Amino acid sequence: MKDWNNLQADQNLLMNKRYTAGRAGHSINKIVLHHNAGRLSIQECWNVWQTREASAHYQVDSNGRVGQLVWDRDTAWHAGNWEANCTSIGIEHANNHVGEPWIISDATLENGAHLVAALCRYYKLGRPEWGKNVFGHKHFAATGCPGEIAGTQNTRYMARAQYWYDQMTSGKTPAPTAKSASTPSADIDALADAVIRGEYGNGNERKQRLGANYAAVQARVNQKLGATPHTPTPAPAVNIDALADAVIRGEYGNGDERKQRLGNLYSAVQARVNAKLGY
Repeated sequence: MKDWNNLQADQNLLMNKRYTAGRAGHSINKIVLHHNAGRLSIQECWNVWQTREASAHYQVDSNGRVGQLVWDRDTAWHAGNWEANCTSIGIEHANNHVGEPWIISDATLENGAHLVAALCRYYKLGRPEWGKNVFGHKHFAATGCPGEIAGTQNTRYMARAQYWYDQMTSGKTPAPTAKSASTPSADIDALADAVIRGEYGNGNERKQRLGANYAAVQARVNQKLGATPHTPTPAPAVNIDALADAVIRGEYGNGDERKQRLGNLYSAVQARVNAKLGY
């Protein structure tokens, strides 16, 4: 997100259909979580919903990027229940792979949970709590959605949502997620994979989009691609004696030509020439 406090997504790619303007007089009182049942990008979600009567307010990519596809003030078609649609925010999550178990990456989990916290704070829904103000799609329709977000990853997802809510409502600077010192973090791993796929561009664009994560992500990219850091080869030691002999043989000319060709070595070489010639 560009701005968690003000709900400014990394990308706005707004639907031109498959949603209803406004909320039919209802207020937002819940968040409904979904999974893609695939590994879709923000753009791919938009494409799918052009031909399918469905939509959601947000998509969280496998690299953690958040896209807004329907404005919060409008009703997305996501819960399979009209009243639930009118009173909820729908968040889609990209899966980490295609097939059972329908898990999501650490980057998706972290930023999905952070988005839940930001929405709960912004709309005054209270601390995120499963079954109270945060629900899975299957609570409102006969479906397996949102996969492991409602299963094996639910406890961790909600713990992170509560963590971020507490941080956002306390005014404290959030502490980074604890990572293993011996292995690369899963977030950095996912970002490195996204860089390799070309999703973060090159050069300055990549640096700008990755921000403080750039050095760690680029190092992981290099590691994944088998690159090794470049260590400059030290310049060989200058042999003043050999240069002086070359000058004496006439290989460096005289006067200004000699000065120009020897550069910053001129004084040392000329002194050695003089010593060799007994001046």
